[in-house]
Amino acid sequence: MTNRERLVLESIIKKYITTATPVASSQVANFGYLRLSPATIRNIMASLEEKGYIHQPHTSAGRVPTTAGYRFYVDRLMKRGRLTAAERDSIREALQRTPGDWEVMLREATRILAHLSRQLGVIVSPHLEEGIFHRLDITRLSSERILLILSIKSGLVKTIMLELRSSVSDRQLRMVEQILNERLHGLRLEQIRRDFAAIVRNVPREHSQIIHLFIRNATRLFDFRQVGEVFVSGTQHILKQPEFLDPRKVTTVVEAVEDRNVILQILDRSLQQEKMTIRIGEEIGEAKMSDCSIIAARYRIGEVAGTLGIIGPTRMNYSHLTSLVDYTARILSDLMGQN
Repeated sequence: MTNRERLVLESIIKKYITTATPVASSQVANFGYLRLSPATIRNIMASLEEKGYIHQPHTSAGRVPTTAGYRFYVDRLMKRGRLTAAERDSIREALQRTPGDWEVMLREATRILAHLSRQLGVIVSPHLEEGIFHRLDITRLSSERILLILSIKSGLVKTIMLELRSSVSDRQLRMVEQILNERLHGLRLEQIRRDFAAIVRNVPREHSQIIHLFIRNATRLFDFRQVGEVFVSGTQHILKQPEFLDPRKVTTVVEAVEDRNVILQILDRSLQQEKMTIRIGEEIGEAKMSDCSIIAARYRIGEVAGTLGIIGPTRMNYSHLTSLVDYTARILSDLMGQN
């Protein structure tokens, strides 16, 4: 792409993001810094259209960016915007007001993302199976019942109640608790769930009965494969976007967003090993969201990670919203790590 083509493409995208209407050559010519005649701009726009970066939705209409055009802009032309001090303060203060409860904080983060972006805010709670074992506490509830309290290094806790088939002394419970904490220390939950029987092999014979009870219930105790909740906020904002004034279009988008499995698949597929990503239109891989873009980032709580992001029309302000998503992810990671 020539330098002139870059300048014209950037001008078209910035104008279209602002107006949501096809951009004519005369409008591009009004950008004084280009210093190009309308005729030259028309020739450049024809070249950009031939290369697939813009298209003409209607005869005699201006041009709008294609997915390829947005992708070139995001990867090669866009400069990351800066949040205002007021925006940064709003994010930090909103999250600091939460009482330390993770679910409450995630809901508030979703709300503030939607409010500041005027788009859909989406957050997926962490993938806990990536967590590292911290401690197992065994508490006797009665002569026939014990309560297991499993905590991982990020601070999350899981409890499970087990029935004892025969009497077990408090001394045995303490010894088994000590053995398990020593052998499971530093292991990922996924490995423990998969290899628990091998990990506890060759324990002293006097503890074999209760160890076998743990083996039978290992999958239930150490199964953290189920990803937590999906939090969504801001549906009212996307309903006001010009692209979604057509009831059929907005219905398909809302249906996709309300499907928890769709959101999980989209965000997992989008981020993989990346810390932050932008997926545009058909890049999302979901037909119902072909008119949308997603800006998503990882947030971390210790060694486990979740995902947060913004969903809006492909015409979204990528420069500003990329900074918004990145900053929110960093603040959320900091505050949840402190808690």
